Amino acid sequence: KSSSKSNPMPIYVSFSSHLATSSAMRSLSSILSPAAAGRARLLAVYSSASTRCTTQSSSSSTKFHLPMYASAIRYRYNSTDANLYNAEQRQSDHKHCVELVQTRDMEGYLCGLLMPSSSREAYFALRAFNVEIASIKDASKLIGGRSRQSPSSSGGGGPFDMDNELGESQGGDTTLPSRLRMQWWRDAIADVYDNNTSNDASPSSQDPIIRSLNSSRKFNPTLRSLTHAIETHGLTYRFLRRIMEAREEDLSITQYEKRRDVAQYGEDTVSNILYLSLETCGVRDDESDIVASDIGVGLGVLTSLRSTAFRASQGECSIPMDLATKHDISMDTLYQALDASINGGEKNSEQLEEAAVAKESLREATMEMVEMASFHFHRARENQGKVPKEGRMCLLPAVCGLKYLDSLKECNYDVLHPLLVGAGDDAAAVAVERRRRLSLMLMLGRTWLTGTF
Repeated sequence: KSSSKSNPMPIYVSFSSHLATSSAMRSLSSILSPAAAGRARLLAVYSSASTRCTTQSSSSSTKFHLPMYASAIRYRYNSTDANLYNAEQRQSDHKHCVELVQTRDMEGYLCGLLMPSSSREAYFALRAFNVEIASIKDASKLIGGRSRQSPSSSGGGGPFDMDNELGESQGGDTTLPSRLRMQWWRDAIADVYDNNTSNDASPSSQDPIIRSLNSSRKFNPTLRSLTHAIETHGLTYRFLRRIMEAREEDLSITQYEKRRDVAQYGEDTVSNILYLSLETCGVRDDESDIVASDIGVGLGVLTSLRSTAFRASQGECSIPMDLATKHDISMDTLYQALDASINGGEKNSEQLEEAAVAKESLREATMEMVEMASFHFHRARENQGKVPKEGRMCLLPAVCGLKYLDSLKECNYDVLHPLLVGAGDDAAAVAVERRRRLSLMLMLGRTWLTGTF
């Protein structure tokens, strides 16, 4: 497609083309430092139960940010202390990260096995960190006692008339524990770059709660391993910070408004992990980051689709509001389609007809999101030759996304198909899952050998 005025590109295509970069911006990295006021904010939250850790953006127009690539402003870690990190502790922390990723992110684990040996430890540290902060939202639903909200019990306007402010109906903010956990990670990462974890002279460090939280960082294996990766490879602080900011904003979101919001969330989370993975291999250039941006956006959109069943069970919708309105999708639609996929043969003719209509509406919306993801994967494929050879393995997650696209097409874009959501624990379902995983491993192996996906 052309970007000329006569043939405008879709809104989700403009991530990689509107950022002007300059070599002069690199020189700014030496004078920038991350904000070190996190401990004060955390102390304020503990001091007053009504105080919130963070504030939401006042207008939806500020939610969309252009991606920041490797040639833009960076802040790199410079080790100034002589803290010893013995080999035994380092090996134990690495083992913990590998086991965590293997348990919670199997595709990331398979990709990590094929990473260069010099980057593998840092890769698993990044993936374990991503698992840790991604699981905070799920944990908040258990802590806050949040359950699936039936659409029939919600009043008012749109197809998803839910409280966007979690816990509002209960009279409190149920995301507060999650925001505290996220703030703990933000402070911990900022302190790694500021080298001020031992600054006992600050007023906030005299508070026993803050001192206890600071001490807890020494016993977190994921943080220790990530700190070592930052020190060894000079990872960019901005990328880590943007991941945490996006995850924190997502804590109170039940449905995104537009497709571009879903794409932006993929850029802020998945793409930034890929930028950092490239840095572990010593790759820091515009062209590689543009490819990583496209892959991250594509994976972000597919991850949203893959989580449709789970998020529906939590009263959330993975289909953005603009598509939901266009295809007349409501929570009832999702529940009917999900129930039809699980218990399709146990309904009367009227229920089957309603379920068929619901599944068709969801299928049409899914196809539009797949088109958006496919575009970015196609552009990444065209430009992957510009990525240096030493950074090619960092793009292996694209293979997982392409494999899911193929599976989705085989299921006629039924995102709730039992073969895609892993429904059932019988022998047949286990055999299907094993074949899927074997096929993915073969595709990853081919990419590892050829250097292209």
